[in-house]
Amino acid sequence: MRKFFLFGAMLAMCMLANAEVIRLDLEHPTNPEAFTFNENGMWTETWNEDATYTFFESQAYAFSHLLGGNSWGGTYWTGFTVSKATKDGDGTGYYSNVAKGGIRGKGSPYMLAYYDEWWLMDDNNDDMMSSNQILFGGEAYYPRYVYLNNAFASYDNILHGGGAARAFAQGDKFEVWIQGITEDLDETTDEKVVYRLADYTSDNEDEWFVNTEWAKVDLSALGQVYGLAFTVVSTDQGMYGTNTATYFALDGLTVTTTADEIIPEPVKVATFENEEGGINLTTEESNWFGADEHDAEVQWYNWKSGDFMFQTYATPGYKSAWVVTNETSTTFSDYNDAYRSASGGAFEGDNNAVWNLNYYGADTLTFDAQVVDGFFINNNTYAVSSMCNGDGFAKKFGEDDWFKLTITGLKNKTAVGTVDFYLANDGKYVNEWTYVDLSELGEIEAITFGLTSTDNGDYGMNTPTYFCMDNFGAAKPAGYEAPEMAEFPADATAINNTNAAVKATKMIRNGQVIIIRDGKAFNILGAEL
Repeated sequence: MRKFFLFGAMLAMCMLANAEVIRLDLEHPTNPEAFTFNENGMWTETWNEDATYTFFESQAYAFSHLLGGNSWGGTYWTGFTVSKATKDGDGTGYYSNVAKGGIRGKGSPYMLAYYDEWWLMDDNNDDMMSSNQILFGGEAYYPRYVYLNNAFASYDNILHGGGAARAFAQGDKFEVWIQGITEDLDETTDEKVVYRLADYTSDNEDEWFVNTEWAKVDLSALGQVYGLAFTVVSTDQGMYGTNTATYFALDGLTVTTTADEIIPEPVKVATFENEEGGINLTTEESNWFGADEHDAEVQWYNWKSGDFMFQTYATPGYKSAWVVTNETSTTFSDYNDAYRSASGGAFEGDNNAVWNLNYYGADTLTFDAQVVDGFFINNNTYAVSSMCNGDGFAKKFGEDDWFKLTITGLKNKTAVGTVDFYLANDGKYVNEWTYVDLSELGEIEAITFGLTSTDNGDYGMNTPTYFCMDNFGAAKPAGYEAPEMAEFPADATAINNTNAAVKATKMIRNGQVIIIRDGKAFNILGAEL
């Protein structure tokens, strides 16, 4: 057995009473109550000179961090920290991992670990202690699995070398060793789990491997333990020890109270970010409608983000239902600007989705039965322009007008509850990303969306039937407070996301393109309405 150094007294843990499955959730930590991040995406307490967090906690876990309070003038840290970094260069890559986000998608939080092999020697100076520990608050659990990935710093060293490190060659490997911690918290178990983040040991170069995605690592061989200890090992060694940067990324650690509990897979949030074989927004200030190229006069496209399936209805000149966009402008001049959020850009990451009622359907989103936590919503610039100024169909909103999204949860094709969210009400409108909580709907397997307004006419609702969505399925962030709604301006020219002159002859209402010509209304196929 290896000796294990106890880093100070155990902090008080906020345990989950009677919990059977405990999965790491960095959106809801317990100490601190919420993580804040700097411009590079790193937790702002990472370099705290006062050593406020020698451990920080989330669920049943306490993570070692800046042990002893020495951060070397703010340029050095060890143990674990939290990151949302997505960059892979410009000196900020050391804060990121290759997936540019946690297991919930790009830009979501994850653990970034730095292992210091010289952190502490025992009394005989003949054994190393781990700088990277996760303690379970004095309770014993069965670790079941964890997700690991390369940090960008180690990944870059493996591929290209840098500093003392050399690029990997045949025979090299880069590993994370995981061992359990005993009840006294001063020893590790003999059993260990080894995962290779890079493997160049094969004689066949085509079989060489470097992790670029999150890998689920089975920890069940460790049995019942009181914590975990991590060691990083590389074959690139020099006179001062390991040359490869000893960083790695960690997320989704899951433990149970018994060894045979069934663990449901975590829901993967729909972040609408680009992913292989799926969303592919390669051009700035553009949108994507379910395929890279439109290959038919009229076409339905089915596509996934996270664990959820979406639909888009597309013709050569019109797209509705769900459209993915990376547009960041807040201006609106005609219907071509209909895929922009009121605040400009996504809530998180590069992309968000825009929903427009489709005349032929696609208002239902189906998925495996589950409790859906919620999502972030924002107004669309088209709807804002219409409500603030009026347009060829709609009136300018007054104090008594409202614009409402109704979300209905279904199970076994039967409605089980609704959640109403006002996009505009009482002379104000939503112009920042705002969280909508759906958890009160309970376990559901589909939801429908419906928009209603106080402004209606001969062709249905006059207010444009649009809203913006991001991070569908996400939990409400700890400490979240909804932003204030904006007041409708007395002078429409005073805000930059409206255009008082919009009197377009080609409008979109109730999921249809309506063309006004000689005082008559026609659909996109030329049929008079």
